[in-house]
Amino acid sequence: MQAYTRERRLDSILTVIPIVAIVTVLVGLFGLAFFSDQDYGQHLSLWLVVIGSPLAAYATRRLIQRDRQELGGWVFTITHLLLVTAAYVDFWSLHSHIPYLYAIFIITASLLIGLAASFQTWLLSSIMLLAGLLLSGELSFANLGAILVPIIINLGLAVVSLLAAIDWQMALESVTELRRRAQDRRDELFEIQETLSLTNAKLRFVNQELDRARQEALRERDLRTRFMNNVSHELRTPLNAVVNFAHILAMGGRGQVTAEQGDYLGRIERSGKHVLDVLNDLLDMAQIESGEFKLYPARVSLHPICEDAMSHVRGLVWDKNVELIRDYPQEWPVIEGDQMRLTQALINLLGNAAKYTDTGHIALRVRPGPVSVVICIEDTGVGIDPQHHELVFQEFRQVDETAARRRMGTGLGLPITRHLIARHGGTIAVQSALGQGSTFTITLPIIPESAPAGVTTA
Repeated sequence: MQAYTRERRLDSILTVIPIVAIVTVLVGLFGLAFFSDQDYGQHLSLWLVVIGSPLAAYATRRLIQRDRQELGGWVFTITHLLLVTAAYVDFWSLHSHIPYLYAIFIITASLLIGLAASFQTWLLSSIMLLAGLLLSGELSFANLGAILVPIIINLGLAVVSLLAAIDWQMALESVTELRRRAQDRRDELFEIQETLSLTNAKLRFVNQELDRARQEALRERDLRTRFMNNVSHELRTPLNAVVNFAHILAMGGRGQVTAEQGDYLGRIERSGKHVLDVLNDLLDMAQIESGEFKLYPARVSLHPICEDAMSHVRGLVWDKNVELIRDYPQEWPVIEGDQMRLTQALINLLGNAAKYTDTGHIALRVRPGPVSVVICIEDTGVGIDPQHHELVFQEFRQVDETAARRRMGTGLGLPITRHLIARHGGTIAVQSALGQGSTFTITLPIIPESAPAGVTTA
């Protein structure tokens, strides 16, 4: 910033010097023209002004260019003070205006040399004025009183010049400080711009990587979905044949079977049905992930849905000391939904309750309201730790892995159930604690009678 201040000061000096020199030459030429009827040899001082001022300006400029500003300023100032003094001696008169010309160089000295130079120049001009008076042979107390007025005026101009120079210096420093701040701000903005450019480049790269990863994930999901569909369809046919033939044999379709043979056939049938259930769950989850899971909504009553689910769970607890409780309302609400999928959701919840409840009861409670119906599946089983309530709705996750393996679970029933309920515009929540059983609460909206039925796709 000091370099900038010095640069601006030099620009001002290099502008002022030729202006002052031109004005001085014009004054000299005016004097020569005014006294043209007289002998030019008697007015050597005017020729010195016309010739000496440009030479002094040239010498000063060269010194400034050589980084000798103060010396150049004194050369310019003293040269012009001497020229004014020579003119004063040459054209002396009691009321001459030439002493007032010193003011020009008193004012410029503060710019060319420094703040205090105006007083120094005033002192030099006063001394030269007295010397000129002495050289002209007119030194007297009366004449000293006459030149006192320009000396005092020049002193006042020196004070004004000092104050103006101080004000100019402060203004220049203020501008310099503003320029410094602007440069700092510009540098900060450049840094921010570079940082933003780098950040944008990184974001573009990350977005490209994410897009590639997304495309890869979509391809993998599609492959997995196609694989699951193919596997499920390829396995269903032989499994259905195994289950059906086992059932036919167990019922004596090909002759009487012994008790031991009937037990074996029953195990084959149950295991086959379990594998079919697993395949169905896997296929449903694959369709959910791929967005191909379809619902076929229609206006249905909850009563047949609840009865179908309770009938299914009855076979799961026939050999346990578990009571099935139906807590139904007087009037059943009519909802809009996919009857098969809603039945599947209730079977999943009741089936879970049957797996983890060995004694006590399993209750299905239905509580209709003005805009929604609440369905609660309550059991007295092992319960779930509150910190694992959200975990049970995640795919392939089971809180008690040992119990899950013993009871043959895939960990897909509850995630599928939550998806089914959500697709029907409902919610599902669980309340449970270890050793205190569990209560799963489903809330489904009651659709107005005017709402149209149709097919929806995830």
